[in-house]
Amino acid sequence: MDMWPAFINATLKSLPRAEEKIAFDKLHVAKYLGEAVDKVHAAKSTKRCWLKAMRTLKVGQYDWLCNPENMTRRQKLRLRRYVTAR
Repeated sequence: MDMWPAFINATLKSLPRAEEKIAFDKLHVAKYLGEAVDKVHAAKSTKRCWLKAMRTLKVGQYDWLCNPENMTRRQKLRLRRYVTAR
């Protein structure tokens, strides 16, 4: 059976004990499972990138806030590394 809610609802209304008789085809189940896995991976990837960016900003917070004219050579190199790494 197709997993479209309209089909499921029509079947549940018209057949007695339909919840025991409904079987979904493997292609639809695999499709929905694959989409769910893709969403989870995308969410993890986005969160991972965001956390990495926040760590970078937190570590280099003083460098970002410091006046470039007052920076030491080491601070300038570190700031350049942050900017070019992205």
